[in-house]
Amino acid sequence: MKLDWNKLITAKRFGASTYHLKTDARTEFERDLDRIIFSSPFRRLKDKTQVFPVPKSDFVHNRLTHSIEVSSIGRSIGKLAGEFILKKEGEIYDNEGNELITATTIGHIVAAACLAHDIGNPPFGHSGEQSFRVFFKKFFAQRDNEDFLNELSQKERRDFLEFEGNAEGFRILTNDHPSGQQGGLKLTYSTLGAFTKYPKESIIENLNSRGELTPKRRSKKKVGFFQSERSIFEEIANDLGLIRLSDSDRYWCRHPLSFLVEAADNITYTLMDIEDGHKLKLIQTEDVVNLLKPIANSLPDDPCPIEEFDRIENEDERVGAYRAKAINALIFQAEKAFEDNYDGIMSGTYDSELTESIRSKEDFEKISDRTNKFFQNEKVVEIEFAGMHVVSGLLSIYLDAYRNIEEKYAKNLIGNLPKQFQFDSSTRKYDVLLKISTFISRMTDNYALDFYRKLTGHKLPEII
Repeated sequence: MKLDWNKLITAKRFGASTYHLKTDARTEFERDLDRIIFSSPFRRLKDKTQVFPVPKSDFVHNRLTHSIEVSSIGRSIGKLAGEFILKKEGEIYDNEGNELITATTIGHIVAAACLAHDIGNPPFGHSGEQSFRVFFKKFFAQRDNEDFLNELSQKERRDFLEFEGNAEGFRILTNDHPSGQQGGLKLTYSTLGAFTKYPKESIIENLNSRGELTPKRRSKKKVGFFQSERSIFEEIANDLGLIRLSDSDRYWCRHPLSFLVEAADNITYTLMDIEDGHKLKLIQTEDVVNLLKPIANSLPDDPCPIEEFDRIENEDERVGAYRAKAINALIFQAEKAFEDNYDGIMSGTYDSELTESIRSKEDFEKISDRTNKFFQNEKVVEIEFAGMHVVSGLLSIYLDAYRNIEEKYAKNLIGNLPKQFQFDSSTRKYDVLLKISTFISRMTDNYALDFYRKLTGHKLPEII
């Protein structure tokens, strides 16, 4: 069984009943890009942690600048891969609008998915995700919460015990809209498929014969969609022709373009984190250059020798030149890894990161190992720890309101939630937890901190 590009690329939109005739110069996938850019969840990434929480320096990355850079790199990898795909497969037509697909089209799909790849991340980065997991582990262990344990299925509980920004991102893109409009951002199935790094629900008990061909699957590592969106992803996966890997559970092979999205993300955060660390004086210029130089010098027949970079006097500019050169080299290496593993990707048996197959793998891992030490920086740890208290504190406040829902303070607190997050005593308990978690995970770092201070009396709200 092999994936079919005539199914994998489609202009069909989730939540839209009909195909829209082209009324402007954009392709359907360029429209995806624009819908993400103009959405409020994307704008909120400006105040969400990348590595260095709530950065005060304008030269350090946040989730918004990171996502834009990932999209730029993803577009380049996608276009290169598109040229290879079309050369190998021949002409491809999207199965909804019957338009001829070009390499540029494929680049746009990858760019759109890259742009949205962090859209579901909670405040305070990965420590924020961990805050949800730690809180709910304690929550479900308490005897007072047995009513939640009894009502929620095992898979529903696991949604919270393994709370995941990727699953929250899929929920934002497909399900939630302040006006009550169905379909979220109404993106194309292809962009949603490329976005989904983990095409699985929270628990996979059994693999079928197709899934067993690759026992150690990276895509099995995390939750890709919550139980609330399981039927949505099943519809998308079936339409795209993704190969099902479990007969009893919802688990499919990855969309081929998701590997390119993942590679763009890996390249971006690894190389940009090392540059951020340099600007914050966490690593010396000479050390950064020595880490980047082997990769920057890996392109054969490069017309621009890197020796010229050593004559750049400004240290930040010198590091930036090496970083740019290294990114360019890794773009070509990642695309080559896609070519080398193409048959396995198209049969659903390849399930690793493309950056594990690049020529500069060892040099790339050295940079990654060094950037991981930044997470141990004292200030990073202190702010992340504070962020964990904020997230768990907000979860406690709203769950206490649910327990005391007939009290006036609780009704007022819940009533002030945005309409799509409100609940009452008749709301199913899984939905209560999901609404509270979703509301808090959408917050930016500064808003979560400010809101927590107000609710706990550490800061009084202003009355206009």
